[in-house]
Amino acid sequence: MNALAESRPQVVSWNVTQACNLRCPHCYLGAAKRAARELSTKEGLSLIDELAALGTELLILTGGEPLLRRDLLTLARHASGSGLMVVVGTNGTLLDAHAARALKESWVRGVGISLDSLDPEKHDAFRGQKGAWNKALRAIEVCLAEGLEVALQTSVLPMNHEEVPRLAAFAREKGVRAFNAYFLVCTGRGEKLTDITPQQHEALLEELIAVQARHSGEEDRFMVRAKCAPHVKRLVCERLRRGDISPVAAVMLLAGAGCPAGRSYLRIGPEGDVTPCPYLPVALGNVRRQPLREIWQQPEPLQKLRRLELRGRCGACEFREPCGGCRARALAASGDLFGEDPWCTHQPAARDAAPGRSAIAWTEEALARIAKVPPFLRSRVMQGVEAYAGARGIASITPELLIEVRAAFTRSRAAGRTDESSKVG
Repeated sequence: MNALAESRPQVVSWNVTQACNLRCPHCYLGAAKRAARELSTKEGLSLIDELAALGTELLILTGGEPLLRRDLLTLARHASGSGLMVVVGTNGTLLDAHAARALKESWVRGVGISLDSLDPEKHDAFRGQKGAWNKALRAIEVCLAEGLEVALQTSVLPMNHEEVPRLAAFAREKGVRAFNAYFLVCTGRGEKLTDITPQQHEALLEELIAVQARHSGEEDRFMVRAKCAPHVKRLVCERLRRGDISPVAAVMLLAGAGCPAGRSYLRIGPEGDVTPCPYLPVALGNVRRQPLREIWQQPEPLQKLRRLELRGRCGACEFREPCGGCRARALAASGDLFGEDPWCTHQPAARDAAPGRSAIAWTEEALARIAKVPPFLRSRVMQGVEAYAGARGIASITPELLIEVRAAFTRSRAAGRTDESSKVG
């Protein structure tokens, strides 16, 4: 069994509204006014039932600004009651103590809050509202006070890329659960924005890896994520093979990284349109016109994404399986969904690599152990373990390997941080 081959949308991001109180220049949705025919409450509840039946584990309710949707709590409560882990992505400006308490009482598990600079004036100018920085900080504080897990989310741009490591340190000092660095994909309102260079991109990924490596012990729960930067997996695998990163830090960075678009992830727009990810304008269908299961199981282009039928450097790359490149950047740069990721600097060592997945098997005993991990965490843990095994040239995951990964947490206590993968075995 290969856990990565399990075909279901494990994570779904739903833009519950296009309405937004800010006018951020990088917004892929171009959010402003509410869309003409946003999914109704009844349609939303039905959609959640479909997601639960498909085996979706994590539902991200985002926007626009999701707190502008009046039935947000109804949707969140229904999703949580259906067995989904629910998180909300917000700019934080409307998130006061009352709203945080209401989210907690609706069984929302966590909140992602955007903060793009340590300089309040720079953040406010970018977000288009004076006082947005202070409101975002208030949102972090009230969520933590209510016991909601918080992820601080930063969009990486030329104006702030040098302060990203400091933003990660700031997030940890505030006591949030995770720091997510979202690397810009020039789509939507951000189509004409300038991105950082591939070299700056790679250097920043190395810095984020170093941040995570410093916080990878049993008593420090802080987690660093590089979003829309799948080649962080290549950098981690290279470090792992050289032996200059701990197994625990490697597993933490590998779990949930890579490009999941259409493989384990879907995005649903305000009016029900389905795409492989928010940054890929590739129409797969609409939940008003056909069941989500049919959309997920259609042959093209999802099957090609799952088989990693890639071209150019990505198709020839020895790290194709753990990475896959960013399909949105490939499409934006060349018009080819399956072309190479132009923001990766790696020159493949195996240009004749055959397409397809590497086969990593799980023994029955290992599957029995991993079954003890809570369902909403299990797939991410399995992905991290599989990537770790692949980087070490291990073809079969056994209880002994799971014990090795778990033991790494104990050995690295002084380095700092534990995560859901500490529950392995």
